[in-house]
Amino acid sequence: MKRKRQRKKIKEVTLSDIVENEIKFNGLRQGFSKALNKFSKNLKYKNSIQHSDLTNIPFVTIDGEDSKDFDDAVWSKCNNKKTKIMIAIADVSFYVEKGDLIDTEAKKRGNSFYFPNKVIPMLPEELSNNLCSLVPKKKRKSVVLEIDLDDGKVKKFKFYRAVIKSIARLTYQEAENIFLEKNKNNKLFSIVLNLFNTFKVLQENSKKRNKISFDPDEYIIQTNNEKNINLIKKKKLESYKLIEEFMVLANTIVGHYLKSNNIKSVFRNHEKPPSEKTRILKEIISQYNLNHSGLFNSQHDFNKIIEILKENKISFLNDMLLRSQSRAFYGTENKGHFGLSLDYYVHFTSPIRRYSDLLVHRDLIDSYFFKKKNSRIEFIDHLNTQEKKADSIERTIFDVASSYHLKKFRNYEFKGFIDSVENFGIFIKAINFPFSGLARYNKTFSSKYEEIRENQYKLGQIVKFKIKKINNRNGKILLFKVKKLGDDAKK
Repeated sequence: MKRKRQRKKIKEVTLSDIVENEIKFNGLRQGFSKALNKFSKNLKYKNSIQHSDLTNIPFVTIDGEDSKDFDDAVWSKCNNKKTKIMIAIADVSFYVEKGDLIDTEAKKRGNSFYFPNKVIPMLPEELSNNLCSLVPKKKRKSVVLEIDLDDGKVKKFKFYRAVIKSIARLTYQEAENIFLEKNKNNKLFSIVLNLFNTFKVLQENSKKRNKISFDPDEYIIQTNNEKNINLIKKKKLESYKLIEEFMVLANTIVGHYLKSNNIKSVFRNHEKPPSEKTRILKEIISQYNLNHSGLFNSQHDFNKIIEILKENKISFLNDMLLRSQSRAFYGTENKGHFGLSLDYYVHFTSPIRRYSDLLVHRDLIDSYFFKKKNSRIEFIDHLNTQEKKADSIERTIFDVASSYHLKKFRNYEFKGFIDSVENFGIFIKAINFPFSGLARYNKTFSSKYEEIRENQYKLGQIVKFKIKKINNRNGKILLFKVKKLGDDAKK
């Protein structure tokens, strides 16, 4: 019988302890074999007649402060209603050939794993942080998508295999500052200004097609010498959304091209929410007497209720809207993307960190440049499994880190809403704090389950509560002293 792994109990915790504990518990592959590392180091930069010279284009990368693997670089120019966009994506497939040592290992991993203070890369660092990464002032092989927009609509597009040379590595905050300061003496100002002007065009297109705009609050883990763990709300920078819109555009065009040319590939699908989840949503919304039809059949319905929740200052219910959505998944059959309101979608823009994107690159390159149609159907289930694993581990690390952060709030009375009602208790999601907890009927309430039901604790209902017990090993939290609040508390 296989022995079940146990999470280690940590006495004096650091963030590194939490991360390493989860890595070990989940049996993640770390490091690379000597043979593979040797193989990677022999993959030197080499010239190629397949790649055009686009080093004259002043591409920039915009990423997080800690990023080292730069998959994408962007450039654009707006002139009245005409816009030209160029999106360069690392040409990983030029170096990683199907079936070689690197490819075999990357396939097993499926994706990179990103933790607060550590990255387990899909590719050896020789490639992910160097040879394939679009680092500034270095010639790098790329697949470049050139797009012409007229009055916001795609008029034509073209792919290149090209050599580019990024002129700057910008963080999200740096790009935002350059745009806001409007310092014309800054050599990057005109480049950044054009990117933001293009972003406005793309954002307007997203609104027109009714892309669902949840825009939830996100939290990041901060530490002081790794021991003092805090959670802070992530800044909502326009530069994040800028890169997102550029990448969505690239993924959409590649998806459209592959589908239109009947190329077997890996599509990114997101289906409509199941009817059971929308039924529950209707019940929740009905409690708040909001001016909403209660229908959740389209992207427009979701965007409308998001607006209404914001107007009524109950945007915290966006969490329930988010959880009502189906999980996105990879498949060989295209089913469209409900959340983005798109008929075709793939993952193309991150081949350094996602194996799905590397497969899409190979399919695109074979078809567009070599006029070959593939006949293979790559494994998909493993990619979906690895993605779920990465999400689960990331969530657990965050929950455990949160549990240490919450120690300082043991006597604090929180406000939250009922997230789930089960036969053993109710789950409550805190408002303005990034955690959920369980209030058990037999320990929290001096009554039986039937009496609790009679007291009408309902999904979405606002309550007050305190923390009773925190399990720092798995991040689970028990609650008590739960009290219902009146309608006046909803505001």
